[in-house]
Amino acid sequence: MNFNVYQKNIFVLGAGASVDYGLPTWKELNNLIKTRIESDKNELYKYKNEILNWLKKIGDNEKYKTIDECIMLESASKNYHNNGHEIENEIFKIIKNIFEESYKDSETGWIRKLNEKIKDNKHVGLENKIAFINYNYDSVLDKNFLNFNYLSEKHRRFNYKDRINGLSGVRIDCLHPHGYFPSEDDSFYIDKVTDTIKSNDVEFIDAVSCYESKKHTVSTYNLAQKISLYILGLGSGLQINLNNIDFRNKISDINITIKGQGSEYEIINFLSERFEINQTEIKVYKDCGDLIDNCF
Repeated sequence: MNFNVYQKNIFVLGAGASVDYGLPTWKELNNLIKTRIESDKNELYKYKNEILNWLKKIGDNEKYKTIDECIMLESASKNYHNNGHEIENEIFKIIKNIFEESYKDSETGWIRKLNEKIKDNKHVGLENKIAFINYNYDSVLDKNFLNFNYLSEKHRRFNYKDRINGLSGVRIDCLHPHGYFPSEDDSFYIDKVTDTIKSNDVEFIDAVSCYESKKHTVSTYNLAQKISLYILGLGSGLQINLNNIDFRNKISDINITIKGQGSEYEIINFLSERFEINQTEIKVYKDCGDLIDNCF
């Protein structure tokens, strides 16, 4: 699938980009799913035993490292030849519910910081220079991006009315390589695009593990334009996810948060080779808020 944008600043979002808003990381989901199933007294879930058996196979010393790897292989295994896809779908439904219940507003989240940058720098037109590649299924971006309800009604009406009204026509492209959950919180500002192996099957949630993501080509309409990448919270899925994205434009610089996903040297070396960019053009930040503060 081709994802074509006008914007030259592309945000690549992983699970760590949602942590500010109460969402669990992919690895933390194992125990949350298990707890939810074991506490199910109303028999909401059809495949509780099967899912628990899958979860037992996940861990540092087990068959699978993460649940997304387990989903890919178990759902197509001979033991679940006839219903593996239904078990997988039930897992994603549980994850959707966990995400909805875990979400909380954040006064210091990186999206609010970005909103403030956009609001206060109207002459820069930052909102017209941004696009997203979002590997998350949650609605954190939808709920928060260009949402200024945290401002008092007085400030919205008298201090920023013209600016906020001027932003009402903004549409930001957002590619979801792994699909996304249907949500009532879809943003007025974000145009979601996705293409997965389930995209044309209405019976199943349009969400897949990173191991089953299709290849996507990303480019701006001006191929001579260089792209700046901002990689926020991509974590342990960094290599497998970025290897599934082909950027047709030259990458000029990369700004990335690195926390707990391995050696900083190895990550920088991978990015340098993957995008044919000098390591001096790769800047590392401690978290998402630090990146926004220093890059915009």
